[in-house]
Amino acid sequence: MSRDFPQPPAVRALPPSGRALLFALINLGIDIDAVGHAAAPLIGINQTDLICLNVLVQRGSITAGQLSSVVGLTTGATTTVIDRLERAGYVRRTNDAADRRKVLVEASPDAALHAFALFDGLMETLAGLAGRYSEDQLAMLTGLLEAFRSQIADFTADLRTRAAQAKAARRG
Repeated sequence: MSRDFPQPPAVRALPPSGRALLFALINLGIDIDAVGHAAAPLIGINQTDLICLNVLVQRGSITAGQLSSVVGLTTGATTTVIDRLERAGYVRRTNDAADRRKVLVEASPDAALHAFALFDGLMETLAGLAGRYSEDQLAMLTGLLEAFRSQIADFTADLRTRAAQAKAARRG
């Protein structure tokens, strides 16, 4: 972070290697975002659509409301994403077998496989990189990344709550 933007006390208290780790993580997020921006047009969708498609591939069939909660979109925006993905052949809507009133959204396996094949080269390269580390090192790194993800998810949820409260205050 530049001198123009002071770091919070906990960050300043870290040794240089700790600060380097935090900023490497932030930069990794930016780089992953850039990959999504570059890849999505190649499969005929936008990055938000790609994120939603990835959620559906990872989680399986879910409702539009559940997808909306996971990605932080409004229900209207989520419906628009699902409509675009459905027109492009990447998802389909199905009735829930347990509750016919409920509509589930699921990734079309063949289309999703086609879409994510675009990332095969990156995944091969990253697998080679991961192969350089021992099982213990990989377990430690995985634990660290999962802990980071958990904290980031909690922070994201807090930001969404604050945004909703601010929006409500402006209306009221």
